[in-house]
Amino acid sequence: MNNVLNVKNINFIYHTLDKEIEAIKNISFTLDKGEFGAIVGPSGCGKTTILSLIAGLLKPTKGEITLDGKPVDVSKIGYMFQKDHLFEWRTIWQNVILGLEIKKKQKDTLMTDNVKNLLEKYGLKDFIKSKPRELSGGMRQRVALIRTLATDPKLLLLDEPFSALDYQTRLNVCDDVYSIIKSENKTALLVTHDISEAISLADKVIILSERPSYVKKIMNIDLTSYGSPLKRREAHEFRALFDEIWKEIQYDKKEEKES
Repeated sequence: MNNVLNVKNINFIYHTLDKEIEAIKNISFTLDKGEFGAIVGPSGCGKTTILSLIAGLLKPTKGEITLDGKPVDVSKIGYMFQKDHLFEWRTIWQNVILGLEIKKKQKDTLMTDNVKNLLEKYGLKDFIKSKPRELSGGMRQRVALIRTLATDPKLLLLDEPFSALDYQTRLNVCDDVYSIIKSENKTALLVTHDISEAISLADKVIILSERPSYVKKIMNIDLTSYGSPLKRREAHEFRALFDEIWKEIQYDKKEEKES
């Protein structure tokens, strides 16, 4: 398969006034077209930093990141944050075409028609004149995702996009977001603290060590036969996968305390 994303031997050092802090050390992984990856690891290990490096918000100290074999074109990256960041004074339609406005493509009929199709396809057609405050938390996240998809990105970066939701809503929104991403055949990389979330959503889980972080293990997850992320949680393999990832992370914390 063709690698959409290739992260190769990435290193990153933070510089402060009095010292250097090595945050990331020789991290490498790939994502193929349509693949859903998830990054997990101890708190503070640099998960979000990796997304920032991929998105071009930070520059790696060493190493190379490519998209479709070329240096990353940031216009091909879609980024979903922890909060939906919808503008309350704009309608849903005005929110979802924000990226097109920034790129001055809001009059591109092909792209705006695609946005209309996405809104209809995912149950938001009747809310295009509504304001964000009139929508549920789950619907707001769907709007945020469609806004991200409006510019037709090659890669979606998801930085804990469900963490602000209550548990029940979070499970339902996971199903929604997964369904949309897979239906649109998008390549995605999720950062999460929730191991169960990573297993239920991802085709591949990348486990990081404590800082300076390196890739401890990459686990391929094959639970597609179970269907949705919610159904995947019922898989008989789920507990074993959870325990394996949990042990990798906890062993790392134990090592740190003993050293």
